[in-house]
Amino acid sequence: MSPVYGDSRTTSSAGASTISAKVSAKLNQQFSTSEYVTYLVKLKDQVDTESVAKHAFQKASAEQISPAAAKLSVRKTVVNSLMDTAEKTQPSVEEYLKKEVNNGNVKKYKSYFIVNAFAVTSTKEVMDNLATLPEIDKILPDEKRELQKVEIDKDAQSVGEQSTANQAVADQTAVEPAVTEENAQKSVQESVYKDAVTPSRVEWNISKIKAPQVWAKGIDGKGIVVANLDTGVEYTHPALKRKWRGLNASGQVVNPELSWYDAVNGASLPTDSNGHGTHTMGTSVGSDSNGTNEIGVAPGAKWIAVRVFNPDTTDSILLDGGQWILAPVDKNGKKHPELAPDVVNNSWGGGPGLDEWYRPVTKAWRAAQIFPEFSAGNTTLSNPGGPGSVANPANLPEAYATGATDINNKLASFSLRGPSPYGEVKPEISAPGVNIRSSVPGGVYEGGWNGTSMAGPHTAGLAALLLQAKPSLTVDQLEDVISKTATPLTDSQYRTSPNNGYGYGLIDALAAVNSVLN
Repeated sequence: MSPVYGDSRTTSSAGASTISAKVSAKLNQQFSTSEYVTYLVKLKDQVDTESVAKHAFQKASAEQISPAAAKLSVRKTVVNSLMDTAEKTQPSVEEYLKKEVNNGNVKKYKSYFIVNAFAVTSTKEVMDNLATLPEIDKILPDEKRELQKVEIDKDAQSVGEQSTANQAVADQTAVEPAVTEENAQKSVQESVYKDAVTPSRVEWNISKIKAPQVWAKGIDGKGIVVANLDTGVEYTHPALKRKWRGLNASGQVVNPELSWYDAVNGASLPTDSNGHGTHTMGTSVGSDSNGTNEIGVAPGAKWIAVRVFNPDTTDSILLDGGQWILAPVDKNGKKHPELAPDVVNNSWGGGPGLDEWYRPVTKAWRAAQIFPEFSAGNTTLSNPGGPGSVANPANLPEAYATGATDINNKLASFSLRGPSPYGEVKPEISAPGVNIRSSVPGGVYEGGWNGTSMAGPHTAGLAALLLQAKPSLTVDQLEDVISKTATPLTDSQYRTSPNNGYGYGLIDALAAVNSVLN
């Protein structure tokens, strides 16, 4: 960074050099075509959430409180230290922004505490003035981010481990999404009894990771909350409705704002016009009440959700959603870290290589003991895969990344590979991600979905099972257990395990849960 000299003769050039040192060149370019541009202003003072959490854990263990109380105390300490830092360091910046709103030079701004930062929509002059403030570290563009592209194969036939009966349901719903669930079930029942086949209600991918054997032990994720940052969730879906935390025991909506946040459109109840978020949530926790569609890994868990994609998004929206995950906000604006989820599924990502824009969020989640699962990412025209192709934020050291395998435990051709830019093995783990059947909007089910987006929610569901089996597990321990109990996978390209295709291998829910029960 260029030094700033106090000598009056060099002030103007020093000011210019300060601005150019702090402001991204890409952002300057955006102002050449627009008068008002949205950008992120990051302050110098940032919390080391990792060390805050470490000290809070030490304090909790000295007080000999229960593991649940210790986790909550750590989470609150992390959130408080983030909020305190923002409150101490943001006022002068906010004062200037307020003044410029009145002058018409700032269209809007929003402050964040999860990363000590602002999102600002303003003229170039305002941005340049912000850059000269000593407390400002960097000014970055509000990048556009894409949802991971999912291939949906309408003709896919689930073979092998899926029974005739289950297949009939899949065929009905995949071919005729308009068919009501009752009709589909009825015709399936008829064909089943005709053929005298015992219906298998569990999807092949759920059987493949041995989740039903864990349910047989009375462990199905009960008491655990799984979130996703996605396109939203259709909360009225028969596989998901009973599991939304925003409903009470008699099915009435209570304080929905504490269990759902729409950072895109501000919808007050969970909704999903895309389908991606409903499908991924189904794989984590879905199952219908009549027991015919066992689509989820942890059907006893509750879910909450944040809509951040519609179908694309920006960094500022993802920061907003990531912050709500850490501390859901009530009607009066009060933050509730005690209502944060235990696990967050992220079936999205950017390009390959070093890009640390989401790293403070992922670190804060971890510090607050929220398990951060990310899909490894899928090949695209701009990222054709191969070594080092794994997407960010999945490629961060603090993210736990999942790659995709098929019914034969072979790595999906679209699944991105490690190593990470930090030289780590990535993805850490694999799960089924080819021809996955799950819930989709309209109260129906659809198979043939392919993507690491489909693989990730299996890992999120497994984390929920483990947390019910042993609530004291920390994020580090969860990762350790899932990796160490996985079934190692190799092929002609990856001859030893762990490797940068499959990570430690296919998740094994039974081995993982047994290892923490014993």
